[in-house]
Amino acid sequence: MGADGPSPVRRSRRDDGGGGGAKGRKRKKGGGTVLLFLLFGAVPVGLLAYFYAQSAERQQQILDKVPAGAGGRGIKAAICIGILFGLAKIALPAFHGTGATLKGWLDALKQKPKAMRVLLFPVEFVVWLLWFTVQLLFALDAVLIVAAAVGTLVLVARILKPELFEGVLPEILK
Repeated sequence: MGADGPSPVRRSRRDDGGGGGAKGRKRKKGGGTVLLFLLFGAVPVGLLAYFYAQSAERQQQILDKVPAGAGGRGIKAAICIGILFGLAKIALPAFHGTGATLKGWLDALKQKPKAMRVLLFPVEFVVWLLWFTVQLLFALDAVLIVAAAVGTLVLVARILKPELFEGVLPEILK
């Protein structure tokens, strides 16, 4: 059937003409905002409200169950989380971007004619040395992210069980 009649091929209801697949869909940004608000804002406030809604003797019972030194370990855990986010959200992308830029410069220098490459060898060496240093810092940053994550988990576990890992931890995690 032609342009005068209906087409023998039926169109799918899902066909929106936007290219189809995952390319046609837009990713929703800020979807985790409510969850983060609840986690970092509403939950602690709700716990404080619950605590202060209790009678004085019940408040004292709750406080007696908290191990000695839990506040200091909680502060250390919060500092570890801050370091972890700083390393993961600031340093790691910065090293990654810098490394990619330097790699692009190295590739551009390698495309030069041989005579020009000989003249630009000192520049190429300095760029390579910077790229190598950035790669080492990137690897060190990844190791520090893992160390901060492990430190955070150990400190959070020690808030509830202070005797956990008593003899093996460095002084900073005690």
